[in-house]
Amino acid sequence: MRLQVEAFLTSLQLMAKGMLGIFAVMLVIMGVIALLNRFTAEKKNS
Repeated sequence: MRLQVEAFLTSLQLMAKGMLGIFAVMLVIMGVIALLNRFTAEKKNS
């Protein structure tokens, strides 16, 4: 069994793109949650 270097490097590039995509989606979700918390929080009367 031989290691195919080209296929390995191609799979690493694909994996990196997938991980970046997951990270971007997580940031979007966190941003939406932060905005919802800001706009729907109860106002404090002081």
